[in-house]
Amino acid sequence: MIPFDPSDIRFRVLNSAILAPSPHNTQPWRVAFRGEERIVLSIDHTRLIPGCDPIGRQAFISAGAFLENLDLAAKSGGFRADIDLFPWGWPDARTVAEDPVAHVDLIEDRRVDCDPLFLKIPLRHTNRRRFEGKKVPLEAAGELTAAYDFSLVPLGFSHDDDLIRSVADLAAKAMEIELADRERVRETLRYFRFTDREVRSSSDGFGHAQSGYGRLARFFIGRFILSRERASSSPESFLRMAKKSTREQVAGAGGIGWLSTKGDHRVDQVRAGRAYQRVHLKASALGLALQPVSQPISDYPDMADLRSGIHELLGVPATHTIQMLFRLGYADPVPATPRRALGEFF
Repeated sequence: MIPFDPSDIRFRVLNSAILAPSPHNTQPWRVAFRGEERIVLSIDHTRLIPGCDPIGRQAFISAGAFLENLDLAAKSGGFRADIDLFPWGWPDARTVAEDPVAHVDLIEDRRVDCDPLFLKIPLRHTNRRRFEGKKVPLEAAGELTAAYDFSLVPLGFSHDDDLIRSVADLAAKAMEIELADRERVRETLRYFRFTDREVRSSSDGFGHAQSGYGRLARFFIGRFILSRERASSSPESFLRMAKKSTREQVAGAGGIGWLSTKGDHRVDQVRAGRAYQRVHLKASALGLALQPVSQPISDYPDMADLRSGIHELLGVPATHTIQMLFRLGYADPVPATPRRALGEFF
């Protein structure tokens, strides 16, 4: 493990970068230092989930969120982050290469201004609670759009009740499809924490606490309803609970948002990740809870028909790609998901 040097700005910005979201909270990032100012960011192949994310699209979106956090942290310290995406050449969009995602040079520049969204990085958490059902106003959606450069990654939003119910139905069907495959179930169980003890001994994944269950409820669920042993030996029970929970979560949303791009190249995915992170940080500033709804836009063949249905429902052309689909609303905060120690990313 590389020793932490508080005088090196790179360590300080990485402390914020690793608070970015990632699929299943896998934290699929690897970093290296070059010279006195460069950070090299790559994808950690040991933390990919090829069943749920077969082409690594979600991993590259998470890399974009990582870079956005890094950029915000650099500005807060009076540094400019010069980000060079895919410095070794344009990558294939269907495989995850060993090549770096980005070279980042941190240049001291007192002309840069601190972005107020930086203060929301430690407060931004994926909230899997049932939301209050209160509608998110269109004015809030406008503020989310204004939080980033939306010219390349436009934001769509609706708080129409019929559309929300339709998305909830599709999301429940998508969860059923996702957990019908043994490999995808195995990946999900690898990162799902059933008990508080599992959470305390983990540095990744997520569990019932992030779904808003209190300590007593978590104990009751883990002891009498759904333990790791039950879910592993009888995945049907895990599927039923996940499907029911997904439908209720989405149906109670105060609005549905989505980010799309014209293409689906790696640079589109990274840009979408940066946009999504700014949207989520701004949502936190507005007192909005947010949770991705990833399954209906997954890239494995089993989801193709349902993914087309989501495009049609939201009015997104089939030639474009919905990079992020998420629900918005109002809810009490949830505990943060665990994070690995900074040195483990090197």
